[in-house]
Amino acid sequence: LDVEVIFVIEQDGIIKVIKDSILEENPFLNITDRVQSPFYPGDERGLLGFALDPNFKENGYFYVNYINKEDDSIVSRFSSNNLISDIQSEEYIIKIEQPYSNHNGGHVVFGPDHYLYISFGDGGSAGDPQGRAQDLNSLLGKILRIDVSKNLYSVPSDNPFYENSQYKKEIWHYGLRNVWRFSFDKLTGDMYLGDVGQNNWEEINYQPFDKKGINYGWNIMEGKHCFSEDNICDPNLYQPPIYEYPNNANYIKTLVG
Repeated sequence: LDVEVIFVIEQDGIIKVIKDSILEENPFLNITDRVQSPFYPGDERGLLGFALDPNFKENGYFYVNYINKEDDSIVSRFSSNNLISDIQSEEYIIKIEQPYSNHNGGHVVFGPDHYLYISFGDGGSAGDPQGRAQDLNSLLGKILRIDVSKNLYSVPSDNPFYENSQYKKEIWHYGLRNVWRFSFDKLTGDMYLGDVGQNNWEEINYQPFDKKGINYGWNIMEGKHCFSEDNICDPNLYQPPIYEYPNNANYIKTLVG
């Protein structure tokens, strides 16, 4: 008989299972030995993303995105059987050195096309000082799209920069600050992305199902507004968010209140 299963992801490297409303005694996954545990409230490191393979019931594969103890971003695949993971089965898909401790992105989602979509933030600090989000030779500040069904890692030939040897072929969208969650509309295939603002504006970005290679503007734009006087800013060159809202929360009070 089918049972209802809920996976609960904990930032320190544990995934628990709730089966038919009952918490299982043993976790589905425990990789605290390799995940960087958060040091303080609001720490952006740890186990950040989790996705089941589209054929999970048959192959038991699942995918995670985490920060390891050396502060690298890791996207990897594990095997499981009967809701029990084999922690020795980990296979690395992507490993990226993170220049700062924040803006790691971290989400992983299978799209309607069964390709794996991955978010990485701009690498951190404030204002994207190295301009990574606009750099098509960097995987930071991007949404990536890869095929994990063939040799664990291949790039679909219809990715927007597949034919351009100057750019990273994995890139699907760019110009993003720290998309830590995004999702697909199950009816239309459209993508919705939540991106974190710098000083003034939070934003929700949108991608119609038939568009790719979109530049959402960071660090030239923050929301619909020019971010820095040091950059030439023409809002018409970038995709604006479908919704923006002011960042007027007191960050510290929010964390410790």
